Amino acid sequence: MSSDSPSAIRCVAFDAVGTLIEASPTVADAYSRVGRLHGSCRNSDDVSRRLEKAISENESRDLADEGGSLVTSEAIERKRWRWIVGEVFDDVDDFEACFDDLFEYFGRASSWRCFGDVGGAVARVAEQGLDFVIASNFDARLHGVCAGLPGLVAARSIVVSSEVGCRKPGRIFYDAVVEAAGCAASEILMVGDDPANDYQGALRCGLQASRIDRTSTEVSLLQPSRRPQVVSSLLDLEAWY
Repeated sequence: MSSDSPSAIRCVAFDAVGTLIEASPTVADAYSRVGRLHGSCRNSDDVSRRLEKAISENESRDLADEGGSLVTSEAIERKRWRWIVGEVFDDVDDFEACFDDLFEYFGRASSWRCFGDVGGAVARVAEQGLDFVIASNFDARLHGVCAGLPGLVAARSIVVSSEVGCRKPGRIFYDAVVEAAGCAASEILMVGDDPANDYQGALRCGLQASRIDRTSTEVSLLQPSRRPQVVSSLLDLEAWY
C-alpha cells in the first residue's frame, strides 16, 4: 500500500438517527399526537415546520461556537429538548406534562425502527471481521432504544454526546469514538447523514468518512480509492471493506 493510500478499515462508526434508525411513526406525527393529548391544536404539518425551525436554530448555535455550546451533559440535553418542544407547542394546557411525555416516548425502542438496509449492512461488517460502534448526538436514552432493536445489539460500543460531554462535530466526541473503537482514527469509517456533524467533523479529526443520503440516485466516488463518499444505501459501503 502506498503512503498516500487510505488505511484499511477496522471499525465502522454509525450515526444513529437518520442513519440507522428513524422514528415510527414520524417525529411530527408523534409530536402532534402527544400534543393533542395535552390540548394542542397543531397538526403534523404545522408541528413539522415548527420543529424543523427550532432544531435548525439550535444546531446553528452549536456550530457557531465549538468551544462553548458543543459542551453537553444529560441535563443540558434535556434542557435543549425542553426548549425545542416549547418552540413547537405554545398552546398546550400543561407544558411540563407534555414535555415529559414526549421525552419518555422517544426513549422507547418501540418508537423507533431500523432502516431496511441496516440488517444487511451490519451483517456485512461482521462478515468482514470488523467491529461497529454507534456514535450519536442522542443522549443516554439511546442505550435503551438500541437494546430493543435486534439489528443494533451487536455494537461494540454506543458513544453518546451527553455521556462524553461534547457533541459532534467536536474533537472530544471523536476522540471518544476512537477510544471506543480500539484502533487508530484513520482505521475508522464514520457513516452518517449530517454533512457537518458526521462527515466533515470526522474528517477533521482524522477518521475516514462516508455520508448516507437515501434520496440520492448516484454513488459519489472518492478518487483514487473508489470508496464511496456518498451512498444512497448502507449496503453501498461494501467498497470500503
